[in-house]
Amino acid sequence: MIEKSWAMDVKKTVEEIQHTYAEFTNLSILIVDSEGRPLVKPSAYHPFFKKLVEANGETRERFWQEVRHYAGLTRPALCDLWLPGVKFIIAPFRSPAGDAVYYVLAGVLIQSGTKDLLEEEVAGSGLYDEGHKLLLDLVLEAEELSSEEAEVWREKIGKLAETAERILRSAYRETYVRDRIADLRGILSTARKDRISVSDTFEQFMTLSSAADVMGYAQKIGPGEYRIAQVAGEGASGLQDAEFREGEGFLGQAALSDNPMQWTDIQRDPRALFLKQRGVGEFYGLRCFPVRVGGEQLGILFIVSKTKVQVDSLLREFEDTLIVLVGEYIASGTIEARMERQIQRLRPLMEVTRFMISAQNTQRIMFMLVDMSLSLVWNPSSAIIVHENANGQKVQIVSRGIANDFAEQYARDVAKRILRENPSSHSLGFELSQTEEGQLMIEYPIVYAGKTRGVLAVSLSSEQEAEECREVLLALATMGSIILQSVHDQQQLSLQNERFLRLMYSSAKAGEDDQGKKTDLSLRLLDEYARYGGITNEEASLLQRSAMLSVLDDAAKRELGEAFADELAVLKEHRAMLDTEGQTGTFSYSRYTQILRTVLYFAELDEETAGRLHLTGVSPELFNHFRKFMAVRHTVQSEVVLSDGSTAAFNPAEAEERGIDAIVKEFGLSKREKEVLELVVRASSNKDIAAKLFISEHTVKNHLTNIFNKMSVSDRAQAIARVFNRGIG
Repeated sequence: MIEKSWAMDVKKTVEEIQHTYAEFTNLSILIVDSEGRPLVKPSAYHPFFKKLVEANGETRERFWQEVRHYAGLTRPALCDLWLPGVKFIIAPFRSPAGDAVYYVLAGVLIQSGTKDLLEEEVAGSGLYDEGHKLLLDLVLEAEELSSEEAEVWREKIGKLAETAERILRSAYRETYVRDRIADLRGILSTARKDRISVSDTFEQFMTLSSAADVMGYAQKIGPGEYRIAQVAGEGASGLQDAEFREGEGFLGQAALSDNPMQWTDIQRDPRALFLKQRGVGEFYGLRCFPVRVGGEQLGILFIVSKTKVQVDSLLREFEDTLIVLVGEYIASGTIEARMERQIQRLRPLMEVTRFMISAQNTQRIMFMLVDMSLSLVWNPSSAIIVHENANGQKVQIVSRGIANDFAEQYARDVAKRILRENPSSHSLGFELSQTEEGQLMIEYPIVYAGKTRGVLAVSLSSEQEAEECREVLLALATMGSIILQSVHDQQQLSLQNERFLRLMYSSAKAGEDDQGKKTDLSLRLLDEYARYGGITNEEASLLQRSAMLSVLDDAAKRELGEAFADELAVLKEHRAMLDTEGQTGTFSYSRYTQILRTVLYFAELDEETAGRLHLTGVSPELFNHFRKFMAVRHTVQSEVVLSDGSTAAFNPAEAEERGIDAIVKEFGLSKREKEVLELVVRASSNKDIAAKLFISEHTVKNHLTNIFNKMSVSDRAQAIARVFNRGIG
């Protein structure tokens, strides 16, 4: 920076001031570096001074040997050089960077009353060389000065040195600031464009700093907790990933302040132990700068200086500003990364919302909430949802990544803390809790139908992670609550509509005994066919409503049209099927319509007659499957008739339980196989079994294969029949 300090425009200004002082004092003036090299053109260029600045020469070398004796001067001084009574003024000043010493050399001054003595001495001696003779010529030309007058000139030359130093400092500041701004702009621009790491940015910044040996950034990872995320500089590697708390050492104290903090001369301070133990070694100073966004503190940027460096106060202030800009770069990068993570979380959140809206099934929505909550948290974790059943006596659990024992224990705790003690809470906030095992859980209530009916909980690694994902998880829990409210409302409306339908059906069939009996039989057949596994419970319910609607007159059907649009569509297609009965050709009808036609057909005719015929538009596979069902149903009913009259009335649930126990004992079924068989007998589909037992459908199929092989049966119907046979035998 010395060359830049003495730029051409600066030299010109200093020269003009130097010449003005020379004319005013009538002295020759030189401004030189510590080696005697002139930095600007000398004023009053006497032959003697020409000798002093020549590149080579005995006079120059001998004279500057004398000058170097005054290298430690801090103020202007009157110095005797070479000849007694002949004085030079030497005024030192430092470079603005503090790395060099310059001198203003002015002369000569003759002490009053010494000129005659000098002339006599020189006239009688031949000891003086050419340099002394040139100096003597200069002396003889100069005027004698009193001590008071010499002191005045000393002060004037001192002012010249101060002025030159101020001009240099001003030029240096301007150059320093301009160059640093350009360099920093280039660093930050490249960092953003090429996504350079913060550590690499530190390395580049340290080339700009005059007092940074180590630079680092400690990121806040939780309330009162920090981790050094990036660090650069000699001996800094041991600081990487080091953690500290608020109040711990210098860095911990800086974490407690909203303002920059600085410490100097701290080699023996015990608070420096944190840095020394991690390889920084002895250091002189530490500066810390908070990195904040709004009211949130993201971390601390710190600078370590290993030695004492004299830096101009204004330049130090500017350098601090540069450091703050680096902190702003870190903060903007942190916020940008947060926003990107939130965007990445919001995309799947929006997608899953569409799926949940179409699900219209509480259990499926619970699975979606759990799976989605895990995809919104970056670190591997687990999630669980605890949900009350319809009557509030039990809770359902859906979990991922949690052992069954822990899930059950946690569910009981949640039910006690939230679902039982505060069931009427409508808050959609969140709570942080810690399990007995020390696991941190963030909990969101699932609120709908006027009360808290469930809790979505996700395990997290830290409170900082909770802070980052709490909003998006809250959005997920809120959407889950809204959709479950919609499902609940729809279910309540459906139940109300179905109760109304049953009232109308009971009223309509009162005057039609035969038709009413056939329809009642159809309803029972549909219920049993669902337990047999031929249709799902949802399909059976829809077809039962269709059968009840078939008894109502057209006016009643129109009145209920909006509530039972799907059921009336099935009836309309059923009427079209009846109209084509007996005709030849190809007819295509929905599966619902085919099942309804088959059930109503078997309800109208005796089973033997119906089993020998076939229906137009009904697939042979469906017809034959229903005929097998009727055969099993007939077998079970026949065996009930054969039971001793003294026995108690037949109870299907008890018979089912006895039959399953007998099958387990007879064929050696495992505990899991027994659970699967129980659900098969209750007409659960593979999908329903998988959901209820929290296993995959593929696993269900494997269990069914093992069960059928052990029981020597080929399908569900035979397995169900065998269970009932063992139950009533």
